[in-house]
Amino acid sequence: MDVYADAYERYRADLEAWHPPLAWPSEPHRPARPQPPTSPVAVGAPVWCGLCPRIIEAALAELDDTAALLAAEVDGHCGGCTTGPNGVAAPTPETIVDTLDELYGVLVHVEDQWRTARGYPPRPRRARGAHARAVAVGWLLGQLDDILLDPWSADVGLDVLHWHRKLLHMSKSDPASRRSPIACPRCRERQVIRRDDGYYECGSCGRLLNETEHDREFSEQADQHDH
Repeated sequence: MDVYADAYERYRADLEAWHPPLAWPSEPHRPARPQPPTSPVAVGAPVWCGLCPRIIEAALAELDDTAALLAAEVDGHCGGCTTGPNGVAAPTPETIVDTLDELYGVLVHVEDQWRTARGYPPRPRRARGAHARAVAVGWLLGQLDDILLDPWSADVGLDVLHWHRKLLHMSKSDPASRRSPIACPRCRERQVIRRDDGYYECGSCGRLLNETEHDREFSEQADQHDH
């Protein structure tokens, strides 16, 4: 798991430095995400290394917040279009609803398994939704230290990390999802990032562009690239 964690940190750093191409659909050469470990987990520490439980705990704690960001997009609170200026499709409301429903199913499946293993009372039935998801995450966080001592937790921990990355990407919290392919019209550096308020800001010189200005720059630079 230490090797995977190190590889994932290198992958995140490579994403920060990566710039998607202006010419679509050319090969973007996006950094490849490392494959999760597939070798059997050895019981000894007893399951995870010293750092892994805290990484998993942080990822689980963020699941509900990130899911809430996605749910807000379904409710229309975040606005936005279905396709970004770089041609990458944003998740549809139907996709988001299905994903959050699947996430809830995964969470309560883990809860049910752990309740059975420990002889706890069955999980109270809850209506599916934001409150039920928050309760499930909170319950699992309260049990996580003990869960991660069990060899069965190898699959649980990797699932949590998988869902954490998936929701970050869908909610555009992933740095690679926010990065624009354009060069800043002022300093020509490719450090333009979309902010939460809809503006684009150059991380090098601080130049701000609204969505119209950004899309115009994208079109002009794409035309120059083609010629």
